[in-house]
Amino acid sequence: MRNVILVDDDRTNATLIKALLEMDGFDVLVCPDGASARALADSSADAFVIDHNLAQGENGIQLLTAIRNGQTGAISQVPVVITSGDDRLREPALQAGATRFFLKPFSPGELSSVLQNLLQ
Repeated sequence: MRNVILVDDDRTNATLIKALLEMDGFDVLVCPDGASARALADSSADAFVIDHNLAQGENGIQLLTAIRNGQTGAISQVPVVITSGDDRLREPALQAGATRFFLKPFSPGELSSVLQNLLQ
């Protein structure tokens, strides 16, 4: 089973995405903020799905940068998908090292398909 860390402070959104990814065979760990994601990130994380806008003034690019710079226990080249409702954040996310960017609202089926392809 592939381990995905989903970082989203919107409980409803996180619960829905988690359930749909689990139906497609992923093991999903939900973190409501970057601090909990950093604490739980280890080498067993196969991918991250990170919302750009997080609680407490954090953003997903900060967490992405920490992953890419080896400041978490996750492998620095682990696939990271950044999600946002603002398409202007696409380029900054990709330049910071995001593997993919999804504009909200996005199809959970498309997210699952992309994750499956990235993890093959």
